[in-house]
Amino acid sequence: MKPVNFTSIRGKTVIGLTGPIASGKSLALKYFIGAGAFGVSADTVTSELLTTPRIYHTISRKFSPDKIQTKGLLDKKKLAAEIFASPAKRKWLESLLHPEILRRIHSLIKESDKKLAVVEAPVLFEAGLAECFTFTVCLSAPAKTLEARALKRGWSRRQYLERVKAQLPAEEKCARADLTLDNSGGPAALAAKIRFICRFLKETAQGKKK
Repeated sequence: MKPVNFTSIRGKTVIGLTGPIASGKSLALKYFIGAGAFGVSADTVTSELLTTPRIYHTISRKFSPDKIQTKGLLDKKKLAAEIFASPAKRKWLESLLHPEILRRIHSLIKESDKKLAVVEAPVLFEAGLAECFTFTVCLSAPAKTLEARALKRGWSRRQYLERVKAQLPAEEKCARADLTLDNSGGPAALAAKIRFICRFLKETAQGKKK
């Protein structure tokens, strides 16, 4: 199935925001929104889709209830542990969810009155979505910094490494991106870089109108 192309939405600049685990994608999305962009998280959309009856029942038929449920309800942590332990199961779930996620994001961007939209997509390159965006931005930080941030979230080192293994190496993500933002410093530094990007895009758009 051909991916939904966000660049087909007239009058919109759509940034694909990605980066390795714990690189600060959610924080960056927050700063883009604060600078006036419309922002949407693929992870948030995924969480919403998992509660829809059709998706929920399809997943329940695929996995043993005791492995993905707690008290009869879908347990996202258990589901994550199950799919990260099996590449085949992860690919099956991605093939189920990705088309739905893209259609939902496309609809949200189209409904927004903002000219600039930013989509936080952790597996943007892994899913082959680079061409769906006007351009892509990848956050970066030293490997030790990324691991320290992940462990601070409460993950075990094993959980962190399993998730890292399921994605492209950080260096490759950065190499594929149109723009790389270093996020090894503090939040204020990241916020300043994002404000600059938004200001530049706004001024460029105004220049084209003249």
